[in-house]
Amino acid sequence: MNSQPSPENKSTHEKAKWLDLFSDGRAAYTILLNLGISLHAIDIFIITTIMPTVVEDIGGISYYAWTSMLYMVGTIVGASASSHLRARLGTRRGYIWGGLILLIGTIACAIPPDMVTLLIGRFIKGIGGGLVIAQSMALIRDFYTPSIRTRILATVSTTWSVAALFGPGLGGVFAELEWWRGAFWGQAPFVIAFVFMASKLVPNQGNPSSQQRFPWRRLLMLAAGVLAAGLTNQYKMPIASAGLILLAVCLVWLTFQRDKTSDSKLFPSNALSLLTPVGLAYWSYFLISVTHTTLLIFAPLFLQVLHNITPLLLGYLSLVFSMGWTTGSIVASGWTGKWERHGSAAGMLFASVTTIAFTFSILSGTIFWVTIWSTLIGLGIGATNVLMTNYGMGVAREGEEAITAGSMPTIRSLGVAFGAAAAGLVANSAGLDEGMSKETISRVAAWVLWFTAIIPAITAIICLRATSWGWKFRTGR
Repeated sequence: MNSQPSPENKSTHEKAKWLDLFSDGRAAYTILLNLGISLHAIDIFIITTIMPTVVEDIGGISYYAWTSMLYMVGTIVGASASSHLRARLGTRRGYIWGGLILLIGTIACAIPPDMVTLLIGRFIKGIGGGLVIAQSMALIRDFYTPSIRTRILATVSTTWSVAALFGPGLGGVFAELEWWRGAFWGQAPFVIAFVFMASKLVPNQGNPSSQQRFPWRRLLMLAAGVLAAGLTNQYKMPIASAGLILLAVCLVWLTFQRDKTSDSKLFPSNALSLLTPVGLAYWSYFLISVTHTTLLIFAPLFLQVLHNITPLLLGYLSLVFSMGWTTGSIVASGWTGKWERHGSAAGMLFASVTTIAFTFSILSGTIFWVTIWSTLIGLGIGATNVLMTNYGMGVAREGEEAITAGSMPTIRSLGVAFGAAAAGLVANSAGLDEGMSKETISRVAAWVLWFTAIIPAITAIICLRATSWGWKFRTGR
């Protein structure tokens, strides 16, 4: 199959059906895109489960957190470079190369004799994962019209939830067998299948150009900024953390400034502007990631100390958050008209209110209500996420459609990095380094969670401002 599925000229206000994802030649693309995203998603959940076994085998416990941090840095680099790779090689070859780099990184993670080699493999794998997930978003923009796009985006959310459900268990099996390398070898056949499917299915759109220079300076600057943000949690002194966050902000800002004047852009025009629809959409992605990151990083600590929750139950609470997110995405994917226009702001306002309720439950409630509010927070965020992603793809400037869609994962990953850094700074400023007493953790929980509740409220205002411009979709392109 070498041709793009035929566009469906449905009105934006006409409700699409789930079967539309498998009609008019879209079935193979739906499977391919979700496979690519699942390869990236499941690795995130597997690595945290097998890391104790890894350090027991090859050592390097002082670099324990670096396996996840370097993977995230690699993901941001890969996602940022995806538009350049696509423009240079064409749609099909760009997607194939993303899969091949992911395969190389997967094998590199399966064979290392020491921690340093594993960290190199994690970085390479992150680059491949970033390339795949960013180009998958661009292909969603290419292959699915706006009326159907919310449905495919909802399936992507479901894929993440499935990865959250089975990833830790799969990693746990290999950890129990004391063969952690099998967790990576087991992924390799699926990556190979992905590369094969991409070579057969994806049309080679665009005119490949060898004239574009590789944007290594901007990518290096962006990676340094993310690394600086990631290092904040290595320091318990608020002043040191604040300095690193400031450095990270400066490096990322300089990256976007240099990108403005480049002939081969990594990001669309006015990507950080609060005066353009695309800029507002990007800020919503960033703040959504900040919200769920601050919750998922510190909520387990608060629950373990204040409610004596076991690690197994903590994993369950993360899962119900993911399930709420998926449910919100599925429900919102069927919204049209006024529901579609205003649902994004309503979703984040709902997330803000339920985060406040979640805070009270953490401090003085029961695990039952913690579970309920955690699920409802995910519900609100999931609804906003699918609607604003569709919105951002629809308001992309002429000629910047692929860059806009492809760089969305970069913005989300930046939100994760800065969300973790900001939450760490707030926690340390509230006295986290004073110990693990219930009194100390209660104070830290109040500061971190109240800070978190403000973020979705700000996001709701941004979403409301964005939709005031109207949902101007460009169909049939």
